[in-house]
Amino acid sequence: MSAAIQLVNHSVIEGEVVDRQSEKHYNNNISLFETAPEQKMRRAMSYVTQLESEVRTLREELSSAERSVTHYEQLLRNAMLREQELRAQLGEALQR
Repeated sequence: MSAAIQLVNHSVIEGEVVDRQSEKHYNNNISLFETAPEQKMRRAMSYVTQLESEVRTLREELSSAERSVTHYEQLLRNAMLREQELRAQLGEALQR
C-alpha cells in the first residue's frame, strides 16, 4: 500500500469557508426582498383583523368601566343622602 500526501493550500480552504459564510448571509436576507402584493394584502388584512379584535376588546372594557363608574356614582349619591339624613336626625336629637 502506498499513501499519497498532498499539500493543502490554506488560502483555498479559507476561501471556501468565506464563500459558505457569504452564502448563508445571503440566504438569511431573502426576506428583505419585496413580497408579492397578495402576500402584503394578506398580511395587512390579518393586521386589520387583529386591530379590530383589539378595538372590540377595548370597547367592551370601556363599557364595563362606564357601568362600574355609574354604579359607584349611585352608591356615592346614596351615601351622601344617608349622611344628610343622619345629620338631620342628629340635629333634631340635640335640640330636644
